[in-house]
Amino acid sequence: MLARSLRAAAFVAALAAAPALADDAAKEQGDPVVATVNGLEIHKSTLIDAYQHSRLSKAPLDAVYEQVLDYVITGQLLLTEAKKENLENDPEVKAEFRSAQNNILEQTVLTRKVEAAVTDDELHKRYDEMVKNSPAKEEIHARHILLDSEDAAKQVIADLKGGAKFEDEAKAKSKDPSAAQNGGDLGFFGKDDMVAEFADAAFKMKDGEISETPVKTQFGWHVIQVVERRTAPPPSFDEAKANLVGEARNEEAQRIIEALQKDADIKRFNLDGTPQTAPPAAPADAAKPADQKQN
Repeated sequence: MLARSLRAAAFVAALAAAPALADDAAKEQGDPVVATVNGLEIHKSTLIDAYQHSRLSKAPLDAVYEQVLDYVITGQLLLTEAKKENLENDPEVKAEFRSAQNNILEQTVLTRKVEAAVTDDELHKRYDEMVKNSPAKEEIHARHILLDSEDAAKQVIADLKGGAKFEDEAKAKSKDPSAAQNGGDLGFFGKDDMVAEFADAAFKMKDGEISETPVKTQFGWHVIQVVERRTAPPPSFDEAKANLVGEARNEEAQRIIEALQKDADIKRFNLDGTPQTAPPAAPADAAKPADQKQN
């Protein structure tokens, strides 16, 4: 528990103290002072760094500014107190620093090697391969009117057969909240994108056709109109890029680690010091770069 507390305090304090070593340069670069603690200046750059490395970064900085400011001020106070107690020379603190340094070095060397290998050319090759091997997917463009009862749905079908416009019926009678704005338009969707009862009925219909009988789902009773069909276009490179990057980084990290293991002289032992007869399986996330591991 003490080790964790010391680690947390050292991390907070380090964030708060770093910019105070270069006050003049910071001022010249437009890095204003956001607080002083016992005469020591804390600059905007420190606050921004603390904000970006905290859970508060999910909120706009303006909304959490005072909380982040309290955070860095507390860090400076803890750092000052730690130095008064000469904790940087404490054996336990030194061990924590060494452990943190080793972890940073391990993750940095792997991450940099991975990033150097995962180039735009590599990503485009992966994208082309993905498009080539992706099966064509049928999509339909449909509208629907959602009603509370089968009788109400049957009446809408009768009205449509009598000449009523689908969009007008949807705006006036559909229980779908968006119908008032879009006339029941669902846009294009794949069969797996909708609940089974709705999708099964819609994908059996022809272009321009309106369902002859209401379709029951967990949401109510639907009247469906199929507008048109198409083969779904593949995602663009930009749309697929995040997944491609994650896949490429994981594979490259695994390749790097396997190459290091192959070239190294590694001997494994059990807890009692006896030699292992076979190496254990690697953990599932052992080869992931730092930004891919779960926190």
